[in-house]
Amino acid sequence: MRVIGTAGHVDHGKTALIQALTGMDADRLPEEKARGMTTDLGFAWYEDEDGQALGVVDVPGHERYLRNMVAGAWGLDLALLLVAADDGWMPQTELHASILASLGIAGLIAVISKADLADEERLDELEQAIIGHLQRLFGRNAPVIRVSATNGSGIAELKAAISAELRSLPEPALKKPFVYLDRSFKLRSGGTVVTGTLRGGPIASGDRLTLWPRAEAIKIKGVQSYRIGREQAEAGSRAALAVTALKDEYARGQLLADPSMAILSGRDFLCKLLALPGGDALLPRDTKGRPLIRPGVEAELALGSAKTDATLWPIKDSPFLRIRAGDSVACPPGFPFVLLRKGGAELIGRGLMLSAAAVAGVKSAPRATGVSGDKEGEPRHSLAATLGQADEAACTLRAAGLTGEYGAILAASVELFVRDYGERAYYPGLESIADVALASAGLVRAGEALITSKRYASAGDILQKLAAKPGGMSRAEADSAAGLPSAIVGAALEGLERDGTLVKEGSSWKRPGVEPRLSAAQEQLLKRLSAAGKEGLEPGKSAPSSEAAALKELCSLRKAQVLDGGIFLERKLYEGLVAAILRGRQPGARFSVSEAKERTGLSRKYILPLLNRMESEGYVKRWNDERVVSKLP
Repeated sequence: MRVIGTAGHVDHGKTALIQALTGMDADRLPEEKARGMTTDLGFAWYEDEDGQALGVVDVPGHERYLRNMVAGAWGLDLALLLVAADDGWMPQTELHASILASLGIAGLIAVISKADLADEERLDELEQAIIGHLQRLFGRNAPVIRVSATNGSGIAELKAAISAELRSLPEPALKKPFVYLDRSFKLRSGGTVVTGTLRGGPIASGDRLTLWPRAEAIKIKGVQSYRIGREQAEAGSRAALAVTALKDEYARGQLLADPSMAILSGRDFLCKLLALPGGDALLPRDTKGRPLIRPGVEAELALGSAKTDATLWPIKDSPFLRIRAGDSVACPPGFPFVLLRKGGAELIGRGLMLSAAAVAGVKSAPRATGVSGDKEGEPRHSLAATLGQADEAACTLRAAGLTGEYGAILAASVELFVRDYGERAYYPGLESIADVALASAGLVRAGEALITSKRYASAGDILQKLAAKPGGMSRAEADSAAGLPSAIVGAALEGLERDGTLVKEGSSWKRPGVEPRLSAAQEQLLKRLSAAGKEGLEPGKSAPSSEAAALKELCSLRKAQVLDGGIFLERKLYEGLVAAILRGRQPGARFSVSEAKERTGLSRKYILPLLNRMESEGYVKRWNDERVVSKLP
C-alpha cells in the first residue's frame, strides 16, 4: 500500500484535484470551508488501477501554514507538485518543491492544474519551465501531466501515471512499524484514537508499541484503515489506531514505534547537514552575507510531523550540526529533517539525524537515562552509545541510497566525541583521531564494520593458529573458524597481511617462514610428482588409485595442485604454468586456448583442466571460446 499527497502554491487547485481523483472533499474544518483555503492537513483515498488503496494527503499551500505542510509530507511515497496554468511557478511552489526534495520523497509527478485556463502554447512553455525547475531541485526528470479538475481532462492520465510511478518505487529500507501522529481525538465512548501514515511494517490490534519521546508503552486496542475496521493496518497506509488512554493528551509530532526499533529521542542531537536543493552550500547566507546557520542562531525544526523551536550549533569545518530542540522530539536514526527560519517561511537547512547528542559529547545536555555524558563520568560507555546510534543511522542511509560514505558518519561521531573528551594523547601512533576514539571505547574498525577489540583480537588469534597448520588456511576455513561475518573476517585477514603476521599464497594464508614437514612417504611421492612434469600423476592411470588420498594431502600442504579430471601437478609447476599464460597480459585481456597451449607446451588433454582450475581460482573468466584475464598472480 502507498500514500500520495499534494504540494504547491496556495490556490493552485490541490484540494480540487484530490476531489477529482477520489470524489472526497479533503477540507474537513469549518474554517477551511468558509475561507475556501486549506489550513491544515486533509485526507482522502481511492483505489488505483492495480486494485490497491491509495491514501491521499492534502497539505496547505499558504506560507503561514508551512509547518503543517511538512507534517503531512514526511510520509509520502509520491508527491503531486501542482503548478497552476494561469500563475505558473510561484514562491510557494519553489518552497514546497525544495521541502519535498529535502525530505527525500521517492516519487514525484508535476501536475499543471487549471489547464483549461491556458492555450497550448502557454502550457508547452510552462511544461518546459517546470522540467527545468525539477532538474535544478531534484536532479532528475518527472512526468508532467496537464489536468483540469473543472472539466475532468487529464484525470485518467494522471491516475495511470500515479500507478506507474508507484510500481517503479523501491521498497522502503525500514521494516519495523512506526507512525508519526498527525491527529488525535476522543470517542464518545471514552476511547482515544490517533491517526498517521504508517511506515516500515504492519500494526495489528493487540500490538504493544512505544510512544516517543515519552518512552511509554502503548497497547493498540483496534485498527482502522480507510474507515474499515481491520485486524491490522499495512505499511504504506493511513491508519487510525485505538490506543491506551494516557494521563496527558496525545499530540501531533509524537512517534509510535515498534519497541525493538532504534529511536533517537530527546532535545539534543548530532546531525549531518546536506546542501539545500538546487545549491551546493551547506550553510546558505542571508542578504548581509551571514550564514543562516551559525552558532546560537534560533530556527524551527520540522521532523516527521513534529515541529519545535531549536538552537543551532554548527561544527566548525565540518558538515555536522548540533541541534538543541525546544521540546523533546524523536525519530529513527538517519531520518531527514528541515530547518525553517524562525517565524518565517524560508528553508534554511536540511539534513539527517545521526545520534542523540546527549551521548555525543554535548556537555550542556542533560544526562541521558543510563548513559553518562560528562567528562568525569564514563566516556567509554558514552562513546559506545554514540557509535551504536551512528551505526544505525549509517546503515539506514546506505540502505536508502542517501549516502555512499558509511564510514564517514561513524568517523564524524567519534571525532566529535574526542574533541570533547580529548583522549588522543593517550593513544600515540594510531592512524587517525577516529581510531583513537574507537580504541578508547574498546572498539576497532574492520572494513565498514565495528567490532569490540577483544573479539577482534580473539578472531586474529584463531586465524593465526589455523594458518600455522600444514598447507595454511583457506578463506572458507577462516570464515568458519572465526565465527564472524565474512566481511569482518576479510578485513581481519587484510590487517594480518599488512602487518606481516600472515602471507597469502594463491587462495590460502599461512604464517611466514613456516614450512610444513613432509614424511618420508610424502617426500618420495613429491619426487615422483616432480619427475612426472607436465603429465602429472593420475590415480588409477599413471599412479595407483590408493595414492589419491596422499596426493590430496600434498595439495593441502600446498606442494601439489589437482586439476579437473583428477590430474595432479607439482604446485611449483602449476604456478609456473599460470605465470606463463598470464605473462604480459593485463586484466581484461583475452586469449585463446591455442595461445595458452603455445605458451605452456601442454596438449588439449591438460590445457583445458589447467584453464578450468585458473578459472576456479579467479585468474580468468570464460568468454565464448576465449578466456579473459581477471587478476594476476
